[in-house]
Amino acid sequence: MSYRSTLYRTIIAIVLLSELCACGQTDGADELNSPADWTIIRGGSSLSGYTIRRLPDVPTLLWTYRHGVRTVSAPIVYDSIVYICDKNGLVQGIADGGRKVFDYDLGTQVEASFTVSDGVAYIGRIDGFLTALSLPLADTLWQQETEGQISAAPNLLYSDGIGRVLVGSYDGSLYTFDAATGACIHKVETEYYINGATALWHEYAVFGGCDAWLRIVNSMTGEQTDTMKLDAYIPSSPAVWGNEVYVADYAGNVYEVTIADGRFVKHRKLIDIDPHADEPDGMVSAPTVSERSVLVLTAGRYLTCIDRKSGTTRWQLMLKGDVGECAPLVCRDHVLVCTKTGIVSIVNEADGGLLWEYETGEQIIAPPAILDRRFYVLTAKGTLLCFGDEE
Repeated sequence: MSYRSTLYRTIIAIVLLSELCACGQTDGADELNSPADWTIIRGGSSLSGYTIRRLPDVPTLLWTYRHGVRTVSAPIVYDSIVYICDKNGLVQGIADGGRKVFDYDLGTQVEASFTVSDGVAYIGRIDGFLTALSLPLADTLWQQETEGQISAAPNLLYSDGIGRVLVGSYDGSLYTFDAATGACIHKVETEYYINGATALWHEYAVFGGCDAWLRIVNSMTGEQTDTMKLDAYIPSSPAVWGNEVYVADYAGNVYEVTIADGRFVKHRKLIDIDPHADEPDGMVSAPTVSERSVLVLTAGRYLTCIDRKSGTTRWQLMLKGDVGECAPLVCRDHVLVCTKTGIVSIVNEADGGLLWEYETGEQIIAPPAILDRRFYVLTAKGTLLCFGDEE
């Protein structure tokens, strides 16, 4: 079913890992995609939002593809094809230049971003099903039902020759499915809705819920090894870097939690927002982590950079309009951020200086996909924009 050789993937992984070491990064930057791929939201299974890929020197709009149907999931790139899925469940593949080369109708509503591995897209649906869609065959391989809607991207763990697909559901359960067959390996029940994606720390799944509990589960055994109660519900995904997990709650608190042996051993608050402060929409985006920084969207208007070592705010940049829920991405030493207002910005991570800005005129809800010196932005109206160096 794979259309890439094991040797090719091994070579790519070695090259990328060597570059990570050269950059002094930890296993929070776990990107192992090939150069032509961006197969999971936020770039890697840790959901750190960090990538070693470089942004274009002077980003230029190279082409657009206009679908015209509301879309809230993120674009995914596999074999140089950009895949998008609208709210009606139509999956499309867009080739360079904006040519549509693939479509497949799931026939049901989709809001969750999806994940691709070896040519198979794992797509969570509003009706509670998880679908495994073969992109080369344009056919469903299997689908499994949960008892609530799926609102976030699945994550994947490969170990002992078995691929495991981890996804949370509004039925309050974290599911682990066999990636090849769809068989349910584990089901871990929690108290309430699971709204965000699951981040991986080694073989452990870390995720939050609408009951305000942060949980960690051994993905191999299905054992919930620890829990931690936050001050408010957790609307988004955690981000892992090294042995720390970073998570934000709806009240505006950002936590750094240290993991050891599958347990939460200590924690501190990096931002403690006064619950009576003017925060009309709450904090709904995920934290983004690099070697030096934690970046979050705060107070509905600001991109806030926190120094990881000291836990204090290094800088804040007021963005134009409502920031929304599209968490930023760090590309080496630059920050790429898209707002609900429709503005795409590139910011210097060191000092918050604005380097580049582009107004799309349409809302942006999901994070972009990034290749080396090229990135793709998908608006809520279904417009896909490709930016790169001027050709």
